[in-house]
Amino acid sequence: QDDDRTPIKTFDVLHEKPVHLIVVREGLDEFAHLHPEVDASGMITIEFAFPKSGKYRLFADHQPQGKSPGLAAGELVVAGDDEPAAALVPNASSEVAVGEIKAHIAIQPGDQETAVRFHLVDAAGQAVGDLQPYLGAMGHLVIISADGREYVHAHPLSEAKTALDGAVEFAAHFAKPGIYKAWGQFQRDGSVFTVPFVLEHSKQP
Repeated sequence: QDDDRTPIKTFDVLHEKPVHLIVVREGLDEFAHLHPEVDASGMITIEFAFPKSGKYRLFADHQPQGKSPGLAAGELVVAGDDEPAAALVPNASSEVAVGEIKAHIAIQPGDQETAVRFHLVDAAGQAVGDLQPYLGAMGHLVIISADGREYVHAHPLSEAKTALDGAVEFAAHFAKPGIYKAWGQFQRDGSVFTVPFVLEHSKQP
């Protein structure tokens, strides 16, 4: 709803979609980046099979037509007896493997924003030079605090549509120090792959 509780019926396209829905389980061990349908009444709908039981947080990135981007957040509980997520352990300074791809992640805090740089290499150690644009950019980066209350959706610093050296850099703003989990998403050969990692942000904004 808008500020006056009027239902929002029309949305500007934001990175090729009207709404980006991020779904995470409490503890941040489960993550999904979805793109719901929006009908003429403004109803936002998608079918999703929750992989585990537990409390989930939902974040809907959107931009009402002609207005600034917004974020709607909510929670729901999926019944069941799955184990809770393990405690988050920072690993951003380590090599993160996703299938045959290995990601080297560098975090560089700045005065206002933090640079998050991915360098992607293949099984032979060669730079991944065939990344494809995903939703209008060379990658997307979602970052959520360990308590699930802080949410960041960052996009690459460069608007280039190629990354021949396998390097993609993002600028992220952290509202407070703490442990965060992040998911970098990239596309290769028509398929999207996700690089999850955990970082500790210690600098005050």
